[in-house]
Amino acid sequence: MLNREEKGSEEMVSSEEAAAQVRSLANMFGLMFYHFASLLVEKFGEEKGKELVNEVVKRYGFDRGQRFREKAIEMGLEPVLENFKKVQDVPTLGWGGSTRETYCPFAEVWIEKGAEDLGKLYCEVDIWKYVPYDPRIRVKRVKSVLEGDERCVYDYKVEPE
Repeated sequence: MLNREEKGSEEMVSSEEAAAQVRSLANMFGLMFYHFASLLVEKFGEEKGKELVNEVVKRYGFDRGQRFREKAIEMGLEPVLENFKKVQDVPTLGWGGSTRETYCPFAEVWIEKGAEDLGKLYCEVDIWKYVPYDPRIRVKRVKSVLEGDERCVYDYKVEPE
């Protein structure tokens, strides 16, 4: 049970309800991204629209990666792959498993909309966020729910200095 303040009084929220709330918020984010990306493609054409979406996702990923690096350093941790999960900002609660790769509420929206191609553009954030965190980390997506796989799988390598 999790504590929640509501109208001045404390109320307990079950982990199931908390997970449902996280999924609801993630669903809204996935829907927002879908409309944002599809509008850019509609207004600028497929090539230019997707180029703009890619640039936004890259900037967003870099921003998050810089924040993760700063958080690691503030916590007295070295910004290396082994410490990444200690500073990341995506909740595991609501993603449906021990890792967020086992269920993605964003992908659920994009599949429902038939917009897997646009969703895959967003998923590049999972690669870009490592660049400022530790430029030696190389990430490659080897499986993706948006390509019909049961789960998303990433391959992580650390380049020697």
